[in-house]
Parts: sequence; structure tokens; C-alpha cells
Amino acid sequence: MAIVSFLYNFVFIKKTKTAGTSIEIDLDARIEQEAIVTPILPVVARHRPRNHSDGRFYDHMPATQIRKLLGQHRFSRMILFCVEREPVDKCISHFHMLRNSQLHNPDGHYNLDWESYCRAARFPIDHAKYSDDDKLLVNHVLRYERLGIDLPPLMAELGLPDLRLTARAKSDYRYPELVRPDQVTEDQRATILAAFADTCRLTGLYC
Repeated sequence: MAIVSFLYNFVFIKKTKTAGTSIEIDLDARIEQEAIVTPILPVVARHRPRNHSDGRFYDHMPATQIRKLLGQHRFSRMILFCVEREPVDKCISHFHMLRNSQLHNPDGHYNLDWESYCRAARFPIDHAKYSDDDKLLVNHVLRYERLGIDLPPLMAELGLPDLRLTARAKSDYRYPELVRPDQVTEDQRATILAAFADTCRLTGLYC
């Protein structure tokens, strides 16, 4: 998804397993009708996609593509932000989505266990969505673990005071719980952190 608010002058870049859908639902309720809000799957009743130009703006759209559509002049004058998550926790969430989500695993054919998932190393590494030529395109990379603390003041600066994060989209993907953080082995942790080394270096987070 992408949200582009011209009234409040911001672009929210949605990424994998970083509460993007929940943030979008809460922002959608506060921003102008003329904002660009892309569709999401599965459909959420509280969410109102609009002005996305028949698919030119789309879910999980990278910043480079948004820049192309908005134009460099407008894009460079907007505040862009996204969210990152501690790599191991992000991968645990991603693994549960692949296993438990009807949308992502409708026939139950994805049946890797956690160890096999780690060995396959197809992790949700997506810093390319908010960078270009190894340079950040966003003004803020918020920590997933601090969203409730850091997002409201940022939104207040942009003219949206008292934002409350209330949505809990896709939280059911975590159940049944197939692996807990304390069950991750040192080798598995090392594999994940090595894979996310470029992300950590780019953002300066979780290093």
C-alpha cells in the first residue's frame, strides 16, 4: 500500500510485516478524502481506498515508483516515512504469515517448519522499497517496537495531532504459534542477521 496525503504533505511507504496495514487503517480515518490510498488484501471494512488512478498506485509500492508518478519536484518536498522491525522478530512474523494466512497459503501447500524456513533464507528483506542506489529516500525510518511512542508526535508535526494506533490488522496470522523468539537458535539468529546486514547498515537500526 501507499498513502500520499497532499494536505498533510506526507507519503507512507508500506513494507512487509511492519504493521503497515494497521497504520494505514488508522491514518486513512484521519486524512483528507483527496489523498491517495491504495487497496489492500484482504479487504478491511474500515479501509477506504481512493484516488489510486486505477492501479497506478498499488499496495507495497516502492518509493522510487511513487517518485516517478508524483514527479521529483513534488516528491522531494514531501515527508516520507516507513517502519522497520527487528530482523528476527520480522522473520518470525513473516514465517507465521506464510504458514497461517489463508491469503498466502490457501491450500496449505506451504508447510516448511521454522528450521527449513531459515535454511531457505527467503526473508522479508525490503529496504529497496525506501531506498535508491543504496541511499535512503525517506526522512524517517520508525522502529516497529516504538510505533506507539514515535508515530504520534511525527503525525502531530504534520498536522494530525492525537493519532492513536488502534487497528490490529492480520494479528491472527500469529496463531497457531509455531515458533517463539526464545526458541530461535544462535545459528538461525546469525543467518537472519547476516541476511539483513545491508538493511541495518542503511538504516542504522538493529546493528
